[in-house]
Amino acid sequence: MLENISTKLRPYLPLFLRLGLGFIFFWSGLSKIVSPESAIGVCTNRGEAVDLVSSLYWLPFDPEAFVWVQSYLELFLGAALLLGLWVRLSALVGVIVFLLFFVILDFALVWKNIGLLSAALALLASESDKFSLDSYFKKRRVVELRN
Repeated sequence: MLENISTKLRPYLPLFLRLGLGFIFFWSGLSKIVSPESAIGVCTNRGEAVDLVSSLYWLPFDPEAFVWVQSYLELFLGAALLLGLWVRLSALVGVIVFLLFFVILDFALVWKNIGLLSAALALLASESDKFSLDSYFKKRRVVELRN
């Protein structure tokens, strides 16, 4: 019985991953835009993260600017994943973002992102689902090339 359910759901796995990860990115970005104070507080109170970022980029670290860039990046990634547009590129950027968080922030803050990193890696390795805009545009190109 479970094998039958698994077989039926298998074609939808990329859709589930894409929508789940897209929602998390979109919500995370939107919440930081609506109320940036807590995210800025996390950046400001993590002295070691500030020092590391400054040493990597040779620039003074501005927590407010970092949070705004992060917010809009997450919002854009979330929207792209929810729509199914540039899914592999968005998943790759998501993987990079999660890896940067592991390097920059304290593990106690980012340990829960291991599952999200795994979802982004799985999405990066998967084919686009039939409900994505990527799939729609790909089919459209094939039809145009045939004509």
